[in-house]
Formats: sequence, C-alpha cells, structure tokens
Amino acid sequence: MALIPELEGIREQTDANGKRLQEICAGLSEAQLSWRPGPAKWSIAENLLHLARTTQIFLPILDAAIEKARGQGRFSNGPFRLGLMGKIYIWYSEPPPRIRLSAPKPIRPVLEGAAAGALDQFLESQEQMKKRLESANGIDIVGTRITSPFASFIRMSLFALFSVGAAHERRHIWQISNIRSHLPS
Repeated sequence: MALIPELEGIREQTDANGKRLQEICAGLSEAQLSWRPGPAKWSIAENLLHLARTTQIFLPILDAAIEKARGQGRFSNGPFRLGLMGKIYIWYSEPPPRIRLSAPKPIRPVLEGAAAGALDQFLESQEQMKKRLESANGIDIVGTRITSPFASFIRMSLFALFSVGAAHERRHIWQISNIRSHLPS
C-alpha cells in the first residue's frame, strides 16, 4: 500500500537527507570524520551518532504509539495538518539554529570505535524510521500523540514527530556541512 501524501513527503525528505550526508562524507578520512572544530563542538561522526541515537530512543515510543492507535481503532488517511506547536517544534529544529540548547545526556554522542562507522549507523537508523512511517500509514497521525522521553511536558502528534525528525536531520546536515568546509587540509 502506498504511503499517504504526508508520510510520503517525510520519507522523501529522509531519503534526501541520507543522500546529502553520503555526499558530504564521501572520501573523508577517519581523522576528518573525527575532527572537532573546537573543544565543545562535535565532529562530523559525533553529529551522525547523535542523530542515530536520537532515532533509536524514539523507535520504541513510536512502536508503542502506533500499536496503541491500531488497537484503539484510530484510523485515518488524512489529510493531516500540523498544529501550532508542531510548527514551532519544526521551526526550532530547522537550520540554521535560532536557539541553541545542549542535547540531553542520553543523546550526546560518544565516539567509540571507528568514526567511519557513524554514517552507516545513521543510515541504518533512517531505515528503521522509514519502517515506522510505513507502520503509521493508515492511522490518525495527528490524533496519535507521544510524550518526549526528555521532557514530559512536551507532547506532540506522530505527524509532528516525524516532521521534526526530518528537520532535525537537516539541522545537523547544516552543522556537518560547516564542519566539512573548515576541515584542516
């Protein structure tokens, strides 16, 4: 079954983000992938690991929300629109960053092992997220809501969460592009 237009749009954004990161990282050495532009700044690999870790934390939350919606018979094929808060979360996530906050500790990257593996981890996390897009197809993605594992006062619809995820990737693509342009020769 084809994805509803809103979810197909997010899948297209996700694919474009993955392709862009593959282009940016092409030909980079281990040293370049792990180079930090400053002591408190993340490397390219660390940005990728942060994105992968963030996705991994949200996958079980998405699975539970999708399963609950299906169990309660909350089905709809839209059309769907983002609410005001969803639009604000996306605005906050899009590059360039207008507001900078420290990442919560569980999603701060820790580079263990080869930096070259970070891109593969990120791409695998994208594949897992695309499976959740497919799983959410046909349910009410606006009426189905999740609570952030990082701040219990933040609640959003599945549509907003999927949209924020793609915007969050773009934010880090912007950061990674800046790092790449400043890599020492």
